[in-house]
Amino acid sequence: MPRSLLLGALLASALLVPATLSAQDSVIVIDPSAPFADSALTGGPPIEVVRRAVAAYNDSATTRIAGDLAVPTGAAMPGPLAVYGGTLRVSGAVDGAVVVINGTLALDSNATVGGDVLVVGGRLHRSAGAVINGEIQVYWDAAPVERQPDGQLTLRPRTRLLSQLGGARARFGVGPLQATLMASTGGTYNRIEGLPIVLGPSLTWRPDSTQALRLDLRGIVRTVGTGSQLRSDVGYSARLEWRRRNPRVGLVVGVHSRIVPMRSRTLSAMESGWSAFLLQRDYHDYFESRGISGEVFGYPIRQLRLGIVVGRDQESTVLASDPWSLFRNRDRWRPNPPIDDGHYVHLAARLRYDTRNSNDNPSSGWFGDITVEHSNSDDVSPLQLPSGVRGSIPPGNGYAFNRLSFDLRRYTRVGPSLRVAARVTGGGWLGGDPLPVQERLALGGPDLLPGYGFRAVNCAPNGVVDPAQTALCDRMLAAQLELRTRVGIDPGRILPKPVSDAIERVVGLREADLVFLGDAGMGWLSGDGPGRVPNNRIPVLNEWRYDVGGGLDTGTLGIYLAKALTGREPLRLFVRLQHRF
Repeated sequence: MPRSLLLGALLASALLVPATLSAQDSVIVIDPSAPFADSALTGGPPIEVVRRAVAAYNDSATTRIAGDLAVPTGAAMPGPLAVYGGTLRVSGAVDGAVVVINGTLALDSNATVGGDVLVVGGRLHRSAGAVINGEIQVYWDAAPVERQPDGQLTLRPRTRLLSQLGGARARFGVGPLQATLMASTGGTYNRIEGLPIVLGPSLTWRPDSTQALRLDLRGIVRTVGTGSQLRSDVGYSARLEWRRRNPRVGLVVGVHSRIVPMRSRTLSAMESGWSAFLLQRDYHDYFESRGISGEVFGYPIRQLRLGIVVGRDQESTVLASDPWSLFRNRDRWRPNPPIDDGHYVHLAARLRYDTRNSNDNPSSGWFGDITVEHSNSDDVSPLQLPSGVRGSIPPGNGYAFNRLSFDLRRYTRVGPSLRVAARVTGGGWLGGDPLPVQERLALGGPDLLPGYGFRAVNCAPNGVVDPAQTALCDRMLAAQLELRTRVGIDPGRILPKPVSDAIERVVGLREADLVFLGDAGMGWLSGDGPGRVPNNRIPVLNEWRYDVGGGLDTGTLGIYLAKALTGREPLRLFVRLQHRF
């Protein structure tokens, strides 16, 4: 496929796929001639629904079947009736409620069901003429249950995300005042702090049912210091938040001293932390931020959040330390690049729209996050970058810039096991002076363009050797497309039960997806002159980077292969500890 056509397909998917399949998000018509009453809920089954289905299956008054069952024409079965892991085909009558768990219910034209119908983890095929004398609920996503030796079903523990490991909490309270003591590793092992330990109390006061006031106090202990002063080994954050219902509004103010990642688009903090700890490969760059911030936010509608953020902080360069890693411990860490030090004042407007049916494993809905920010500094101490990247910035007063970032996603279910996800993301310089180093961007690596090496597109001039691989682009734009199909794998059939249970709880193999992916993206320098793209344009499509690939994703572990379609890049294997998007 020509590269320009691939990019067009990726970009169009975010618009065309939802438009053509949007009718399937809330209502799925199994048979056009059937009554328009079968609502199929495309999200993961709510846990209370799963419990209700399991309770109905285990009830001693229920006729329960594990596997396939057929009720022939003219026959009548007493209800309630429950089927697990098979197909229930009804051509006759069931005198009561019907529950199907991780299976299919097929009702022929002469079928009659005398009560409610609940299908969890399967489909309902209903022919014209079939009669259901009760409520109908259908959930396509698999129910997390397993069958015990005595024939009953039990809930299977949900897989625990790696980001949830390494923390402890204790809660207590009296009346409207609740307190929580928290200690956590922070989940951000990195080459600056080593393993940061975060601990402190959280106090919540609820004067009535419509509002709450919460104070979070956190101390940060850095197991690897960044200097000889005490503040190099410790950090802190204090955050006061007030929320109110009807209308849904809130206010947040806080002060902080912490190590924060730069803007360059890479893996999540959790994934980069595990990569640093295991392989001495840190995908982020960092600087120290000490300052104060505040936000006013509100929800005009339930799915839409609007916020205005204002803050002032001192941003300072930090150097890489030498923390321990499990493998490759003798290698040298990638240097942490210096930044444009100074005090910065930030004013930002942020819009977030979210109709996804799940944050962790969405199968339908929209997600959009757009931020426009203005920043200025009266005492910036700029770095000297190559003239091809950025002209000189006078130190002192009058430095100001504007930036934009956006992330737009669409999730659509096409069938019981087939899902489509599309994403367009980008941002960068919007106006004013050139961006500081800590706001610049790059592409390449396991996140947006996994078919290419780490920061393969970083806008560094030819001939410049930078061991830190600093992100230097003014702008970036990327599109991603995924096709997912469920391929249930049961490790209990090939491994001893204690081993299979451990694998299932950590990795979640029974709910694995086979993923086919395609990506396109480019980063560039904006403006007039050689090697730049005019401010009102994007690079021509022949200059973009493209890749395709596939893999197996369990939600907590994804193993992929990706191949770049430009250049002489090798076939790359990469691992993700969460969904790509």
